[in-house]
Amino acid sequence: MNNPIIEKYVARHEIALRKLIDQADIPVAKLKEAILYSLFPGGKRLRPILVYLCGELVQANPIALDTLAAAIEIIHCYSLVHDDLPAMDNDNFRRGRPTCHRAFDEATAILVGDGMQGLALDVLLTHLPLVLPPDTVIQITRELIKASGLAGMVSGQSLDLSELNQAHITENQLQRIHGLKTGSLFCACINMALQSGQPDEATSQSLRQFANVLGVVFQMQDDYLDRYGSPSALGKNRASDEENQKKTFASLFDKQKLLYLIDECYNVANGALEGLGERTTVLRELTEYLHQRTKLRGNLL
Repeated sequence: MNNPIIEKYVARHEIALRKLIDQADIPVAKLKEAILYSLFPGGKRLRPILVYLCGELVQANPIALDTLAAAIEIIHCYSLVHDDLPAMDNDNFRRGRPTCHRAFDEATAILVGDGMQGLALDVLLTHLPLVLPPDTVIQITRELIKASGLAGMVSGQSLDLSELNQAHITENQLQRIHGLKTGSLFCACINMALQSGQPDEATSQSLRQFANVLGVVFQMQDDYLDRYGSPSALGKNRASDEENQKKTFASLFDKQKLLYLIDECYNVANGALEGLGERTTVLRELTEYLHQRTKLRGNLL
């Protein structure tokens, strides 16, 4: 995306994330190599971008935002490593390269994911106390634990594996599962950024509504692209959910209906930002860029 503010934040994030990994105490060279392989080069870095843009809106400390962005991206990438495992989604390619368990081995991929969970929390607890009060550090750390653990992403992944192959799955159930699996981390990006700054109530409510909608529509797009996108554009195998006989938004709705729902969700997301005025210009540009993902224009993935 050709936006200088977003490009600035992505470049800042890449430097901060690499520095944190270089500083981390990882005695086993193979594990460090596999962690770096899983983190770099990254994908869209959407979650860090959300942290920076929302943190900027609430005057959060830039050093705190570096830490939050790194921690949430480490968690996100750990989830991809585990999602790709044979016992989970069984994918062989991620971002145009062999998945971690293919580039290394299954045991290494499992341990890498385990290690990255602890690393994300260590990053928060080591670096946030330098710029934020202790009670805020605890609040933020709990937010990430809830979003990525049993209260959020882990339970969503479990339901994904156990429920999505059931013929009776409804739209509401599908939204609940993906709200846990995907939406939880999107909401954590916004909540952690809000907790690190000084938001007013209107800003908090608008950004949280925005995050809730974004988490759902992002999964709708993934399902759409998994069904209709090309492998070369996706950087991974197409229709892996169909092969695994999973219910998706693309199996509940035909192509045109799903496109309509995606458009409607993005309208709601943009509507949530309207009351915040020009402060959200870049965030709205990012939202429109993500909306265009469905059409696979340019290097969106």
